[in-house]
Amino acid sequence: MKIGFDARMIRHSGIGTYIRNLLRHLTARENLDFTLFGSLEKIADYPARKVSASWPIYSLREQIYFPSLLRRELIRTLHVPHYNAPLAYRGTLVVNIHDLIHLLFPPSRTAYLYARTVLEIVSKKASAILTISENTKRDILRLLKVKENKIHVIYPGVNLDGIKGTPYLIPDGIKRPEDMSHGIKYGVPLIPSPYILYVGNIKPTKNVICLLEAFTLLESRIQDLKLVVAGRDFMPNRTESFRSNPNILFLGELSERALTQLYQGAKLFVFPSLYEGFGLPPLEAMACGVPVLCSHAASLPEAAGDAAEFFDPNSSNDLAEKIAFLWENENKRKQLVQKGYENIRRFSWEKCARETEKIYASL
Repeated sequence: MKIGFDARMIRHSGIGTYIRNLLRHLTARENLDFTLFGSLEKIADYPARKVSASWPIYSLREQIYFPSLLRRELIRTLHVPHYNAPLAYRGTLVVNIHDLIHLLFPPSRTAYLYARTVLEIVSKKASAILTISENTKRDILRLLKVKENKIHVIYPGVNLDGIKGTPYLIPDGIKRPEDMSHGIKYGVPLIPSPYILYVGNIKPTKNVICLLEAFTLLESRIQDLKLVVAGRDFMPNRTESFRSNPNILFLGELSERALTQLYQGAKLFVFPSLYEGFGLPPLEAMACGVPVLCSHAASLPEAAGDAAEFFDPNSSNDLAEKIAFLWENENKRKQLVQKGYENIRRFSWEKCARETEKIYASL
């Protein structure tokens, strides 16, 4: 099968993680003939035909120039891993709608109108819509009025590359996170264990302010409590007042290798998000043997299953109490770690690629 794939977002977080891992498996299949569109430098490592395409996402240029390039390259089946598909493309279209955050939590009225218009057109044009959770499927059916048989839920995998000697690989008899005190390497300042960890961008929907507020409530109750926040800060005006706290460390964006070390040194992982299409960081924490405390919003209970403790993301007091409970309860943390090992076995990039290939074949 000949497939065109829009890989322009390959270095993004979230969708970029999805693209990198899916292509790593799909381009290795001999029966699939891929043409990748994107930055030639960024897609150089994949065994596929490559065509330069550098237009920004959500831009007028991608709508003007991408369709003509696809006609010139004779692409008759195109997979776009986001909803920003070229609207004038006439071939078979597979799109991913990972979430409807731009409709439910729009940053502006203009952004909402753009997202609403494009999502409605693309969802009608697409031969298949791939999404990553039953929760997002329900959102699509409710907000976009798409025929249900067009929507396919394919769970992503958990990226375990570079995680050597972790509890996931050797589930029994290995050190738990609270026993680890090696700190962090790979360009990240040494951080003595134990600490609370958050991984993800800092945006309003990620609800990191709730975590920061909960942490300040606990400092007087738990001695030597530390919080590590890893991810790009899109709202520095809101986090500025917390940056003077010596017990809160903002690390910014990190490499996957550094993140692995960061996960492995944590005593507790907290994910306070208000909305996720799926939510990979809690599963990555589970893969590294870290107990997870997670918001009960959107798709997070679906992804985390019974392997996380949950809290109300609208209450910093509830989050503080749940942190204190887990921090002081070693048996509960160990139970969550063991359940985490079992939970992540549900998710595989190989399985994700195999089910995606079946969608291509059905079209």
